[in-house]
Amino acid sequence: MRVLIWHGWLLEGSGSNVNTARVAEALREAGHDVVLLCQEQHVGRYPWIDGWGTVDRHGPSPTTPTGAEPAAGRCVLLRPRIGRLLPVFVIDDYAGFAVKRFVDLTDDELGAYLERNAEALRAAMLWHGSEAVIAGHAIPGGPVAARALEPRRFMVKIHGSDIEYAIREQERYRRLARDGLVAARAVSGPSADALDRLVALVPEVASLVRIIRPGVDTNAFRPMPRREALLDVAERLERDPDTARGKPASADRAIEEAVAERDRRAIEELAATYDHDVPDPTAASRLRELAHVDGPIVGYFGKLIPQKGVELALAGAHLSASAPRVLVVGFGSYREHLVALSIALRNRDVEAVEWLRRTIDMPIDLSPDEVRGGGGERVTFTGRLDHRYAPAVLAAMDVLVVPSILLEAFGMVSAEGAAAGALPLVARHSGLAEVAAALEEVVGRPELFSFEPGDGAVRRVAEGIDRLLRLDPTERARIRDGVHAFVAGNWSWRTMAERLLEAATT
Repeated sequence: MRVLIWHGWLLEGSGSNVNTARVAEALREAGHDVVLLCQEQHVGRYPWIDGWGTVDRHGPSPTTPTGAEPAAGRCVLLRPRIGRLLPVFVIDDYAGFAVKRFVDLTDDELGAYLERNAEALRAAMLWHGSEAVIAGHAIPGGPVAARALEPRRFMVKIHGSDIEYAIREQERYRRLARDGLVAARAVSGPSADALDRLVALVPEVASLVRIIRPGVDTNAFRPMPRREALLDVAERLERDPDTARGKPASADRAIEEAVAERDRRAIEELAATYDHDVPDPTAASRLRELAHVDGPIVGYFGKLIPQKGVELALAGAHLSASAPRVLVVGFGSYREHLVALSIALRNRDVEAVEWLRRTIDMPIDLSPDEVRGGGGERVTFTGRLDHRYAPAVLAAMDVLVVPSILLEAFGMVSAEGAAAGALPLVARHSGLAEVAAALEEVVGRPELFSFEPGDGAVRRVAEGIDRLLRLDPTERARIRDGVHAFVAGNWSWRTMAERLLEAATT
């Protein structure tokens, strides 16, 4: 079948990005001919993309082959020509674009963005002869597809940020969402929570919604020995030329000086001195050192932005009685602030922690005695590690903390961590709570994998870390095997891709 997928952003770095990439890959493997419209610039990172080009209202450019290994199907990536403005839900850096939040767009900017994407989608579909069209996000995918295609000619898969950072915020996005979604054949979401939140805001779509869970590649995300996993990642990073553009070790020393001098501006200016889209030059050596650590490792994997609550993981590990090492894998505009916090906690510097809380508005719920009495655990930052490295680095973690403050549609990284053998500890809200509840039911241990968010969450994160790290080795192995088997049997990309196609065509 000829399938077209429209997605507004990249193929890594967020749950919806990864979701889109894995669905396209699964459809190609299943023998479908896929055209993927998105703004991904680094096509060579994805061995399942057969060719790429650009597209506007005049049609696609000539496509450039990538030399990908042949598969049963094909996937061609086309970048819609939309200009430099890239609307986003949460501000972060996107190389080559001027970003602006959807809620801050003028009506003219929004209209031009939607129209250019609609023209590109229409032209790509006519060129491709697409039989099924899947548009990502209620905003902007719904109105883009509705402007480009006839009613019932497409389906929309929502994610969560579209609800909380556009539809809930402004009436114009509620109108746009309603107009786009009621024209769709179906509207899918990854959890009951996400769909309930959508229907509460756009009740006209209640009859169209259906839950379609995301998947996990359990051939890649699987348990493996920590040392083997970290040394494998380190060896491959040493051959990765992109690391030369990453964050140098000198930047962390500069952050330490800025913390000592209470210089917020110096911390924030460091974020502009390197490429956030690649691993650190020192990531390989840091992971080699971590491979020889005997104690537990607690990790975070994902975007480094305020909405993800990463400071809860750092502060919780600081309070943990298990004295874990901490591994933070990710990239984003908040990284320098988190490094500053890790330095302040390592030094047990009460005044620095208070300064960060006050000047950066960082929600660090620690008393002076807790700052002084905590373990001051060392934190290892690696920068961005993409899909090539993610399975092994997750397998190296004993506990994966997913402390998001944002209402999440599902919490894909928690499922990937569970599949890789990293026991998840997730905030008990939104779609994250559904993931945790499913895994807790499998092992028969209510609240094992989750903590209550809100005031006092840092202490509950610390308790959760200790609860998981104190499991008897035999019990831990049983639990790890149980959650891996559950994820493999219930959450697969092949199943998700098949269900999306069914929703788009029946």
